[in-house]
Amino acid sequence: MKTRISAVMITVLSALLFCTSARAADAPDVIEAFACNFVAGKNMSDLDKTVDFYQSQRSKMKSPAINKMRSVIWQPMRGRVPYDLIWLNTNISLSEWGAATAALADTSAGQAVQARFDEVLVCDSSGIYTNEMLYRSEGGLATDDEYVIESFRCKLNPGKTLADTDDAIDTWRPMFAKATESAKTPAAVLRRLPVISATGFHLSYVVAWDDVESYANGNSAYRMDPNSATADAQFEQAHFCESALFSGKVVAPTVQ
Repeated sequence: MKTRISAVMITVLSALLFCTSARAADAPDVIEAFACNFVAGKNMSDLDKTVDFYQSQRSKMKSPAINKMRSVIWQPMRGRVPYDLIWLNTNISLSEWGAATAALADTSAGQAVQARFDEVLVCDSSGIYTNEMLYRSEGGLATDDEYVIESFRCKLNPGKTLADTDDAIDTWRPMFAKATESAKTPAAVLRRLPVISATGFHLSYVVAWDDVESYANGNSAYRMDPNSATADAQFEQAHFCESALFSGKVVAPTVQ
């Protein structure tokens, strides 16, 4: 059964409202994610054409929420990922997500876009999530359009709560900041919490780097800090995580 992916046009990171506190003052962004495989005989070239068609139809939907959406794809580089890509859409709030979803489902332009996507991708919806910025290097990433993503999907250990992850984050953050600054490898780190989720995971973390070399150098600098083992141990006590590495690319930016 095909999931209606264009109703959320699936991110992500460069459109976020950045802040350096784990308790962000701004309302969190809302992400809807889809795990997708290409229809037999289809490939990225077909998806690019479909995205171009979506871009040509956005103004016809006459929806401010559609124009504010930002869509990103993640393609797996390392890890156990049984999908060709993850498609994510960033909305500035749950209300905006609802308005965008309605516009895509209820307009002839939106329905035409959905039909095009159904010809190219078959997707499973993994849910709706809020984004919380945990750390962002001063100045941000070098580009808003392409980056490398570390993704950690986590289940809380028995008896543990989100407060235990907060304690681990408080220990980790200054060490990570010091490491990325010394290695000159800018990074942005988010925690995602599910609003609706079918994955079985309680939370996830996303770390964005400029490129693979930055990812490697930043992680090496962090692990060279002897105190980093303390933060790692706190995270392990709080939850169990699965990780993967992706390349990320913005495919449908916001429309001014």
